[in-house]
Amino acid sequence: MIKIDFDKTKPDFVNDNFKWYIDKHFQNYIENKQAENLPRLKGLGCFIVKSSEVEDYVLIDNKQNIIDAYPYTFEGYGQTEAKINIIKIHKHFEEYEKINA
Repeated sequence: MIKIDFDKTKPDFVNDNFKWYIDKHFQNYIENKQAENLPRLKGLGCFIVKSSEVEDYVLIDNKQNIIDAYPYTFEGYGQTEAKINIIKIHKHFEEYEKINA
């Protein structure tokens, strides 16, 4: 887990009192196929969201709906990675069922 220095890093966008930073590690993980043959995901983004009260990992879809949010901690890092893997595994089985139907 790489911690962002919020004082020195410019947010990718700001919404009200929330600053949104693209999490480059997880975004790369989402967009690339894994060694375990887990598929790439389209239309999913991972951000670190910061306000005066909140620091979270937030997964959103391409319509900016929040899929899930976890604390911006080591535990939240693991939870975010697990959620992405769950989505990838689900997509893998959907594709497998389409091919073998």
